[in-house]
Amino acid sequence: MDAIACSRNVPAPQHRHNIIACRKPCRGLIVRLYREDAMDSTRVESGGWAWRFALGMALCATGLAWAEEARIYRSYDASGRPTFSDRPLNRTSQVFAVFDGNRLWPRAGGAPVTTAQLSARRSAFDPLVRRVAQAHGVHAALLKAVIEVESGFNARARSPKGAIGLMQVMPATAARYGQYDLYAPEQNIEVGARYLRDLLSMFGGNVQLAVAAYNAGENAVIRHGRRIPPYQETQRYVPMVLERYHRFQSPSLN
Repeated sequence: MDAIACSRNVPAPQHRHNIIACRKPCRGLIVRLYREDAMDSTRVESGGWAWRFALGMALCATGLAWAEEARIYRSYDASGRPTFSDRPLNRTSQVFAVFDGNRLWPRAGGAPVTTAQLSARRSAFDPLVRRVAQAHGVHAALLKAVIEVESGFNARARSPKGAIGLMQVMPATAARYGQYDLYAPEQNIEVGARYLRDLLSMFGGNVQLAVAAYNAGENAVIRHGRRIPPYQETQRYVPMVLERYHRFQSPSLN
């Protein structure tokens, strides 16, 4: 099929490359995906900026949506127009976001970050993470792994479901521990660390199950026979956290 029109009343244009054109009436957004050999890129033209929608459409179309994890690069062409792709295109290319197969992160909002920015954020919070981890008997590498996947070290992050801050803590969870200012990094990490500690205790020190419970809730893990629940998000979330957990235990990052 040469082209696909993804909205009503949008004719499928004929072109020598595969093109996906989608209109979002409320924003006047047009997303076009150009496929040429192995290079997939998305050009975004919009009356209002909506990069999540644009990249989501691109990823689904290119097949990156089925990848465990994929980096999305932003490049600029000669006219200054941004192009999003699954690989660097020119000297302007930078990592724009990471797609975990289910969502772009930092998942809770805010501007996406480059690898260098993410590393800088991680380093900035490292002393606080270590201090809280030591106080509550949780490995600092595990806290950092959860924070990176949850918020990309964005202390102001807030999810559509109401999870807040670095560790994306729900207010109801925070209430268990008497903490309420979840935008305050120390309180947020403290609640997250205490919750993780309790989950590790609940599941006999099994990090996989504790991480799964952090994402899906302890009741979901128990309900599914103390196994990782078969939810798509949780199935993707656990390996992402564990990969970072093991990586952050490396002496060069610790």
